[in-house]
Amino acid sequence: MHEGVASQRGMALVLSLIFLAIVTILSVSSMQGALTQDRMASSQRDHTVAFQAAEAALRDAENQLQNGTTPATGWVTYTMNVEQLSRNPRYQVQALGFTGSYSNNERGEVREELYRIEAQGFGSSEDTSVTLETLYVRQQQAEVITP
Repeated sequence: MHEGVASQRGMALVLSLIFLAIVTILSVSSMQGALTQDRMASSQRDHTVAFQAAEAALRDAENQLQNGTTPATGWVTYTMNVEQLSRNPRYQVQALGFTGSYSNNERGEVREELYRIEAQGFGSSEDTSVTLETLYVRQQQAEVITP
């Protein structure tokens, strides 16, 4: 009778170890999934910060053009006081040329010029950058010389 009880105790130990191994594997797998999701969320957040920085630089370039400022050649750094950025965003403006003109209600002529704006924003990581591009039409009142 003692022999059957001893084998049952040995079997209980084996089953307990198997159950412990299964629980450990499930725990490790769950932890790896959580770490992967955390990395993905962090990457998405970094990309969003870079996108917003590029958008801010793009809007600054558009404001410069709208205010009649002559665009600088080459890359222009747009200064932002945001700690999450690895570096400030930048933009460059390229004049594509005169697109036409029309008369407005005030008997004046409005000239339209087309510009290409490229903006680049950076995230908190050096490897994260977002580039945006837009076409912008600047309208300027032209002086009409009457004889």
